Amino acid sequence: MSSEKITAIILAGGASRRMGNLDKAWCSYQGKPLIQHVIDTIEPQVNHVIISCGESSERFQSLPYRYCIDTEAGFQGPLTGITSCADSVNTDYVFVVPCDMPLLPSDIVQHLKETLGDNLIALPNDGIRDQHLVFLCKAQAIDSIRDYLESGAKSVVGWITRLTPVIADFSANSEAFLNVNTSAQLR
Repeated sequence: MSSEKITAIILAGGASRRMGNLDKAWCSYQGKPLIQHVIDTIEPQVNHVIISCGESSERFQSLPYRYCIDTEAGFQGPLTGITSCADSVNTDYVFVVPCDMPLLPSDIVQHLKETLGDNLIALPNDGIRDQHLVFLCKAQAIDSIRDYLESGAKSVVGWITRLTPVIADFSANSEAFLNVNTSAQLR
């Protein structure tokens, strides 16, 4: 990978309604917390890790990473989580991923970086659909989120569409984008 630095933002501030409002990041999947699976996969691929969380938690304080509490209360969505972390980003690129994808590819950041080229944002397609909550973007792209939110919009898909994303093909590894949303999916 090139010398440009990448900050990962792990989204861990959702309401987890389908998980019975449990703190999904800390639900055990195959013997360890969901967020730890994500950290173990992406940490070797990035220079910095920031965790976006909805509220202060001793659990997040126990991790050796910066964490940012959402600037808007009440689970306002992933774009609010990203903007809450924006002032802590000092790298050329930002990789965004939710805390509940324990099977991510070990080369996801590199593959997205190769796909990104001179574009603003790249996201994976698992062979069925684009994965809008997993993306690599140039850092200046996240600056546009604030204006988008101030317009009253909250849709991640809507914001990404404005940036004309490029799509990375991950159809050969579609199971890597398992999104654990219910307690039945925890094994």
